[in-house]
Amino acid sequence: MRQEIPKRRQAVGNRREALIRRRRSLSLSQELVAERLGVERSTVSRWERGENDPQPWIRGGLAKLLKISPEQLEHLLFDQQPEPGKAPAMPNGRVSLDPITATRAATKEDLFRIEQTRAHFQEMYRRVGGVPTLPRINAVLDQRVAPMLRTAYENNLGRQLFRAAGSLTAFAGICAYDADQQMAATSRFAEALSLARAAADLQFEGYLHALLANQAMHLGDMAQVLDHTENVLDTLGLQLNSALVCDLHTLAAKAHARSGSVSACHRHLRAAEATADANPDDPPLPEVSYMSAGLIQLQTAEALRRLGDTTAARTYVDETIRTSPHTHLRGRVHRWAGYALVLTAQGEIDRAAHAAATMLDHAVGMESGRLHDRLTSVVKALQPYSTEPSVASTLERAHVQLAEPGA
Repeated sequence: MRQEIPKRRQAVGNRREALIRRRRSLSLSQELVAERLGVERSTVSRWERGENDPQPWIRGGLAKLLKISPEQLEHLLFDQQPEPGKAPAMPNGRVSLDPITATRAATKEDLFRIEQTRAHFQEMYRRVGGVPTLPRINAVLDQRVAPMLRTAYENNLGRQLFRAAGSLTAFAGICAYDADQQMAATSRFAEALSLARAAADLQFEGYLHALLANQAMHLGDMAQVLDHTENVLDTLGLQLNSALVCDLHTLAAKAHARSGSVSACHRHLRAAEATADANPDDPPLPEVSYMSAGLIQLQTAEALRRLGDTTAARTYVDETIRTSPHTHLRGRVHRWAGYALVLTAQGEIDRAAHAAATMLDHAVGMESGRLHDRLTSVVKALQPYSTEPSVASTLERAHVQLAEPGA
């Protein structure tokens, strides 16, 4: 069922003169407001131009900075005149966080809708990539989820709503990361962290640090990777889902491999395998569904290949191909790419070219910065063998797909 956009959204897109006047009356510049709230000046400017709403977890700080109540801030944002001395309330006596949109309290149906929306976009991302998925998930967050968080709700349901909204927000960050919009990804991950803390969910916080570590890996900041992974493992390790612990260990292992720290890399790889074998009664964490059978082996193979141990890497990467049919389409691209890289390193060029061709089969129709990187790495590895007929045909096809995302 389509949720109507609250009428107050009609105010967005118009200058918020009341908000601007209040800020100026206190001799506050946009730069100072941004510095106090930990956001960019352009973010404050967009609030005042009516192009965006301050996120729910920022509003308390903004109200305090402007020396007004949260209810008064809502009226400033949307130029509504409150009834003097009366805070809006729901019929059951609960004060609404949003006097305009709270025509009804949030329900478990709303929570279910957010969870199902995330599942829908996750499947879309796995089939076509983050580039086409990102604008749609951003629209849902801005038009449906943010207004929902401004309604009234019971405390327990509120925490669940924050948790579900945080998960969807984090997935928007994943799509932004995949679409090479790294600043937007970082911003979404920060928003999700705030929601995780509002929901008091340490497991979800650990997952977000894994996402930040993965992004840092892509950006080449190994120190940040280890900061996110090792600190979380040290402080929360015993409280985390075992699949997430495995992922954190393999991320740390890959960072150490890139830095040439052989012993530290192997220490984390052993810890990942031990955790996977232990199979304890895990606390639930739906976001780690990406940790399908064979993924730990793929990540282990990547680390070992970086260390130059292609024989050991081959053992692990063979397992990733054996389990490949049981994973989603995007995961198969990564597995066949990893297989092609190890085979190339071992000098099995014809088999590597075949693996690369299979990778390309699975990547057809996807628009993804990270899969583009993956294809590029395979092309670079095979390029010295371009005179081989099997390699030449695979490279020709790869160049077409790299030049035309989604081809």
